[in-house]
Amino acid sequence: MNISTFIQITGEGLIGAGQQVLQIALIVIPLMVVIQFLEELKVLEKVSRRLEKVVSVIGISGAGALPLLVGLTLGLAYGAGMIIKYSKEGKLTQREMILIITFLSLNHSLFEDVLLFVAIGAQGTILQIIRMIVAILLTATLSRFLKFKSPENNAEGNI
Repeated sequence: MNISTFIQITGEGLIGAGQQVLQIALIVIPLMVVIQFLEELKVLEKVSRRLEKVVSVIGISGAGALPLLVGLTLGLAYGAGMIIKYSKEGKLTQREMILIITFLSLNHSLFEDVLLFVAIGAQGTILQIIRMIVAILLTATLSRFLKFKSPENNAEGNI
């Protein structure tokens, strides 16, 4: 490979990466602004309260419902962003973060992932039902066994 080919490939890679970063920013920044407005208007609090009974089945509080919902609909990257944000704000316990991450690892991005599999011939409805059942069962089971030491016994609250 000569130097001009290397420069061309590197340039194309940098341009492609820059375009991806811009594309992500165009989605994430408005999303975060909307979420901030919804938080200020207490809409997210109402949504969390409504979903609390549903997510309690897998050991997650109402506060964890929104990051879970974002991860389910928009994918892991956005869900992770919400988990990090809520964690820094003290809205999620370590236990809830582990449970949300477990659930989303098994079943995330309801639309995008399913559409990719449908494009190669899979049955989307069956695939999504199986993913949801497995995620609920495994996360609910983990929630029954996942116990944290109390803060009095362990200042860092590790498992």
